[in-house]
Amino acid sequence: MGMDVDDVCLILNPNASKGRGKASADVIIKAFKARGCTIRTCLTKAPGDALSIAEEAKEGLVVVAGGDGTVNEVLNGIMRSGARAAMGVIPIGRGNDFAWAAGIPRDIKAAVDLVLDSDARPIDVGYLEGGIFPGGRFFLNGTGFGFEPMINFQASRYKHINGMPSYIMAFFHCLINIPRPYDLVMTIDGEEIHVQSQQVSVCNGRRMGSAFILAPDAWMDDGYLDIVYAKRPVTRHELIPLTAAFFKGSQLEDCPFMTSRRGREVIIRSSGQDMSVHTDGEFVSLDADCVKLRVLPGALRLHYVRAGFHRNRGKG
Repeated sequence: MGMDVDDVCLILNPNASKGRGKASADVIIKAFKARGCTIRTCLTKAPGDALSIAEEAKEGLVVVAGGDGTVNEVLNGIMRSGARAAMGVIPIGRGNDFAWAAGIPRDIKAAVDLVLDSDARPIDVGYLEGGIFPGGRFFLNGTGFGFEPMINFQASRYKHINGMPSYIMAFFHCLINIPRPYDLVMTIDGEEIHVQSQQVSVCNGRRMGSAFILAPDAWMDDGYLDIVYAKRPVTRHELIPLTAAFFKGSQLEDCPFMTSRRGREVIIRSSGQDMSVHTDGEFVSLDADCVKLRVLPGALRLHYVRAGFHRNRGKG
């Protein structure tokens, strides 16, 4: 199928993968030009640049070359503009979790070919209100509470360690400082669930943290968010087998204290302890007491291979 593209807005983060993104710029541009495309290349210089550039794109094709953080910024720019611009992704970042879930290849030429040879199809978008985003923030992969953002924040501090190794090191660092469980009230489509937990993931995609399949049954085009959480406090000796299960996406089968729900709107409140929160790997808060999330079905047009993997579990 594909599309006829004369003009491509390429938003590239040269600092992706801790500075390695710059070396990919010429390869990406040449790959598009070899397909007869005219490229308008915009290099980001600071956080927020990709959002601002994408917000100005009214129509056509916006291609983001970067990691999950840059993808999140471009998503927010497109959504804020109210335009019908389609998005393509060239994954050159540290984790590339969204690209993995969408079946977008890491090879640059293959990713460019996918953008140009596939139709843009609708996928769901998540929306968060809370922390440093009281006015709202869009997300594609998911939002994590507790142990998960602690690992993410720690991994981002390592200057010379990249990808999965940074998350493994962060895991062992956080294992020493295991968080106390939150007293949570989760309201999922109007139903209240009371739980003590250090780990809650509200996901549109399947994977975060470069290797952790936190929502093994999530689809990005089913109109639902997957809420995967520990339904009781997780002990220190349970964290290592839980993390091993996250690598395989088998936690719902292998860990009896893990469970999941699906919903369109989720409100998570904590009493007595402030929550650590991230969305798409980006900082949201260290001291949130309430975060609201909802799904916007089919809100973004994306060039991708797949929306997720199905195990035929029912909704809800």
